[in-house]
Amino acid sequence: MTDISAAMIIECVRKVLNRDIAEDTDIFSAGVDSLAVLRCRALLKQQTGVKVPGHVFFGGRTPAGIAELIGAENAGR
Repeated sequence: MTDISAAMIIECVRKVLNRDIAEDTDIFSAGVDSLAVLRCRALLKQQTGVKVPGHVFFGGRTPAGIAELIGAENAGR
């Protein structure tokens, strides 16, 4: 299984919003909305083959937090 890093989340947000953010930036404060989450999920699936559940974006809120939740969800698979 491919690990999804905070850097990959940052790159998705950069592509979707045309904005740079840091690992600890709240993506929703930076302008991410539910449509941007869908676009990021599609990009991650295309790049990695991993289907990322939407709730990790809302639960993690920062690229580091999102990557951590994705890792926790995929542990043991």
